[in-house]
Amino acid sequence: MKARAWMAAFALIGAAAAYAPAWVVSAQEAEGKETENQEAEYATAKEMLGSLQEVAKNTFKDQRNPGKDELKVFFTEAFKRAANYLEQHPDAADRDTVYKWAGQRADYGYGHADYIRVAKAYLAEKKDAEDRAKWEDGILFARLGISEESKAAQEELKKAEIEAKENPVRRLELADLWLRHFGQQDDDAGKAELIEKLKKDEGFANSDNPLVQRRLMRTVLANVPQAEIKVGEAFPDWSSVVTVRDIEGKTISTADYKGKIVLLDFWAVWCGPCMKEMPNVIKLYEETHEQGFEVIGISLDMESGNYDLNALKETIEGKRKVGKMPWRQIYDGGYWSSGLAKYYNTRSIPRTVLIDQDGVVVAEGLRGKELDEKVKELLAKLETKEEGSKEEGN
Repeated sequence: MKARAWMAAFALIGAAAAYAPAWVVSAQEAEGKETENQEAEYATAKEMLGSLQEVAKNTFKDQRNPGKDELKVFFTEAFKRAANYLEQHPDAADRDTVYKWAGQRADYGYGHADYIRVAKAYLAEKKDAEDRAKWEDGILFARLGISEESKAAQEELKKAEIEAKENPVRRLELADLWLRHFGQQDDDAGKAELIEKLKKDEGFANSDNPLVQRRLMRTVLANVPQAEIKVGEAFPDWSSVVTVRDIEGKTISTADYKGKIVLLDFWAVWCGPCMKEMPNVIKLYEETHEQGFEVIGISLDMESGNYDLNALKETIEGKRKVGKMPWRQIYDGGYWSSGLAKYYNTRSIPRTVLIDQDGVVVAEGLRGKELDEKVKELLAKLETKEEGSKEEGN
C-alpha cells in the first residue's frame, strides 16, 4: 500500500497528529511489510514503524478511540517489533527514530517487557542523555504492570518518594506513576485518595515555583474523572477540581469572564491546522474584543524540545509564524497528557469551545467564517440585552 493511501486511511499517523494523538506511529512515508507470523526483520526503522499501521488496522475497531484491551494487544506487538529492530540492527543510523517513537509512548509501556528492552537499549547507548530519568521512570512504570516485577517496583517507588522528600517536582512525577498504576488497575479509590493528598499538600499549594504549579494541575486534572462538555449546558469549569494558573502564574477560571463571550482554544505550536487558523482568531479578537469577546488559550505544547514553553511564548508574542496573541494562555507542558486536555477528553486539535455571557456552552468546533459569524451574533445579542437593561434602569 502506498504511503499516501495508508496515511489517509489511518488518521493517527504522522501528519495527522494535529487532528488526533499520534501515539500509534510517527510521521513516516514508508510502505508496510508483513509476513504471516509477523516476525519479519525490517531493513529500516521507517519500514518497521510503517508496518504498525497494518497492526493497528487489524486491532482497532475505531482507530481514533481504541479500547484498553485493544491498546494492550497493539503495543504488545509494536514494542516487540521496536525492540527486535534495535537488536537486529545495532549499528543502524536510524535507531533514534525508534527511540523517539517509543519514548513518546511510555504511558503505554505498562506491563510490556519489550518496552523495557527498548528503554534499556536507549540507556545503554545514550549514557549522557538529558532525559535518562524519564526513560528510567518508564521502565519502573512498565515493571509495575508485570506481575513478577510489580512488588519490587512498588518498593522502589516508595524508596524514591522518601529520597525526593525535599523535591516537590520529583514528588509529583512519582505521584503520577502511582496514579497511572492505579488507573491501569482500575483502582479508583487509590487514585481518589492520592489526588486528595496532593491537593491538600501545602508544599505544593504554597509553592511559587512555576514548574511545581504546572505539574500539580497536570497531575491532578489528568487523573480525575473526565468532565463532559455539552452544548446548551453550563461549562464544567476546572476550578472546581484544582487551581489552574496561566503561563504568568496567575490563577484563571472561566468564572473570571462572566458577562463576556469566551472562546476556549485548545491548540499547540506544533499543530499545523492550529497555526493556520490562528490568524483568523487574532483578527476576530482584534475586531470584537472591545465589544466583549475573550479568548483563553489552552496549549498542548511540551516541557522540552522544539515545542516547549520558550517556543510557546515566542509564538504568543508574535515572533514566529503568526501575529501576537494578546489573550491569556494555560500551559502545563504535558503534550497530549496535558491536564485540561485529559480532563475534557480532548483527542484532536484545534478544538474550540464557545461559551456565552452566562457560562453556557454555545458551540464546539467552530472555525473560520462559522466562528466569526457566531461570535458576532452573540455579541449583538449581548449588546441588545445590555441596552435593554439600561432602559429598564432609567
